[in-house]
Amino acid sequence: MKMGVVEESGAPAARRSLVIGVFCGLAVALIWSSWSVATRFAVTTSLGPHDVTFLRFGVSALFLWPVLARKGLGVAQIGMVRLSIMVLGAGVPFMLLGSVGMQFAPASHVATLMIGTMPIWVAVLSGLLFGERFTRRQLGGMAVVVAGVLCIGGYALLADRAAGEWRGDLLFLLAGLCFASFTVAQRRSGISPWHATALVNVCSAVLFTPVYFFGFTPKLFTAPPSAVGFQVVAQGILVAILGMYFYTEAVRRLGAPRAAIFGALAPALAVLIGAVFLGEVPAWLTLTGIGLVMSGVALVVTGAARR
Repeated sequence: MKMGVVEESGAPAARRSLVIGVFCGLAVALIWSSWSVATRFAVTTSLGPHDVTFLRFGVSALFLWPVLARKGLGVAQIGMVRLSIMVLGAGVPFMLLGSVGMQFAPASHVATLMIGTMPIWVAVLSGLLFGERFTRRQLGGMAVVVAGVLCIGGYALLADRAAGEWRGDLLFLLAGLCFASFTVAQRRSGISPWHATALVNVCSAVLFTPVYFFGFTPKLFTAPPSAVGFQVVAQGILVAILGMYFYTEAVRRLGAPRAAIFGALAPALAVLIGAVFLGEVPAWLTLTGIGLVMSGVALVVTGAARR
């Protein structure tokens, strides 16, 4: 009887956790795809990559420093190496690579090559560092993703080389690798989503603020106030705080493989949002590549062997 009571009481809690995890995953896909469009708009109009990077971490740090003050850096629990990987992987290098790339390539490429390939990078790092083995379905999915990347990059190199989109594509792949490093380190850190979010954003703000003011020419004081205000909300609140929290919460409730599949929705959403607000309509070969990447990611994250 007692066991039956435990099972009945545990089932609703498990379903509730699953529903919350799915909600977090959908929120991540929407936030990341919107962020790619918002950042693309910023770096091609009145702001530069260094400006959006400062706004992302500077604004979020104002809200998150109490969390880090209460939790601490957690060096004893996380380890200095893992802590550094987390801060660098989801911090300034990741943001600069992505935002500089957006000066060359459209929002659909951002969502596909940076966000869409993150699960592939996570799988590759897990295999290289921790000996994780892959099923045939996962290996086939990786091959499909590579084919999709070649379609997108091939079009940028062969048909649209003068536009320089291939430069952005390369930077997006490197940015995806950076964030995948954060994902692998965060999964093994044992810290809460809020702690991880505060850790990345506050440390990044402390490190980048002096570089921003003394190493760059800030455009925040000359750009239109409406543009700056929009990026404050988009970069500093939606992505840096809510996006990071929803992502780590989805990983916690669903596990990394199931949470990662929602990232495969971001390319399609970015194409739609970019077409509406930026007038960026991808070529047919790029659309084919986006479809291949989404399909390949789905195969990778759903093809893990049962344990």
